[in-house]
Amino acid sequence: MKTKLGLILLTGILAVLACLYTYKAEDTRTCTRLTSLFARVDFQTRNGAVTVSAQSDTLARVQINRYAYGRNKEDAQQRLARITIEDTVYGNVWSLKVNFPISSVPQGAILNASLPAATALNLTTANGKVTVSGMTGGISVTTSNGDVILTGTAGDAELNTSNGKALIQVHAGGISIQTSNGEIDCDLSLLPATRGATLTTSNGRVILRLPPDVSATINATTTNGTVVITGYQVQYEENTQHRIRAKIGSGASPVTITTSNADITIQNRVH
Repeated sequence: MKTKLGLILLTGILAVLACLYTYKAEDTRTCTRLTSLFARVDFQTRNGAVTVSAQSDTLARVQINRYAYGRNKEDAQQRLARITIEDTVYGNVWSLKVNFPISSVPQGAILNASLPAATALNLTTANGKVTVSGMTGGISVTTSNGDVILTGTAGDAELNTSNGKALIQVHAGGISIQTSNGEIDCDLSLLPATRGATLTTSNGRVILRLPPDVSATINATTTNGTVVITGYQVQYEENTQHRIRAKIGSGASPVTITTSNADITIQNRVH
């Protein structure tokens, strides 16, 4: 009861603050680096989306849209000025971090990057969506309260979010997805024998599309849902409504799927 009362009180305080701080200040900055200077990037922000797309230019760019709210124009501008950007290259890593002062007033930064396709990505945000298109150097994503969307990507991918869905629109390589209260829709055009797929969520449906020539060992479990494999010749070790343990082909790639209160579907991507 005390916890519930505390949450109600906190919600009320935040609502009052939102009414007091209604003026929004924002600006846009662009950071650039020669593509020859880095092979990996580490980008960090908060309360903002991150978008990365592949490009072939010799100059890589990150557009940063900072914003902050205040009681009036001057207050908002002062708060905006306290949001700083660290932009460094060390070794072969381009590190770009947006730093925020401690504040209960809304503030954040949106990142939009254009990078060489082979760049390895480490992307971190909170309360923001992450979208990656055409990148092939490997991807690590950490966010919360936001979706993760990959389109035409390759390499190893590790995706972590909460209260958001994962939508993988054709990826070639191993993949690990961890979310909660969100569905997973994953289309793999290639799953090498040395790589696996691990998809974990709760209260969300999971759809995994695999190549027609895939060789995989399947371990899929749900509660209050069904598990189905379609479009393959399957060797079942266990086949119940809530769980399947099986092999497709020789079983070279491990595929593990876990959810609750939702269905799991594994299917041939060409069917």
